[in-house]
Amino acid sequence: MKREKSKKEPQEESKQLNLGIKEPFKNRFFKIKRSVDFAVLRFEVRKFLKDPLVWATLTIGLVLIAQQIYLIFVNLSNLPRYVPIFRYLLSAEAKLTQKDYIFIFPLISLIALLLSLFFTSRYYNNEKKLTRLLLFSSLLSSISQSLILIDIVNLF
Repeated sequence: MKREKSKKEPQEESKQLNLGIKEPFKNRFFKIKRSVDFAVLRFEVRKFLKDPLVWATLTIGLVLIAQQIYLIFVNLSNLPRYVPIFRYLLSAEAKLTQKDYIFIFPLISLIALLLSLFFTSRYYNNEKKLTRLLLFSSLLSSISQSLILIDIVNLF
């Protein structure tokens, strides 16, 4: 009996009237404007974008990474085949690596900057002091990587 009822009641699909009326241009414009307003509002809600330490870390970090890459490309031909990158090791043979490994300095700076910005955006409202410490440590990491790279380039 239940099967018969389900078979007898076919559901009709509601069809929209096709009157041939086109959507006005104003509606398209306002839809685009609304989506742009929502995107801007999402950025305004995020308080970490208003923090000057975030912008200082971002700009100084990017400038230092660009400086490191420029320094490497300008001086790569002047460097010897083996460069003392691992200075913390005791033996001279362990300190020396191929000069291609010098690209690790901007890579470390970039990874530290991206990770600090990612975690700052996630936890800024909950742990402000911790995220400021993270940003400051990322900034110090980029500065120290630049100083180490300048020292290595000046050796040769």
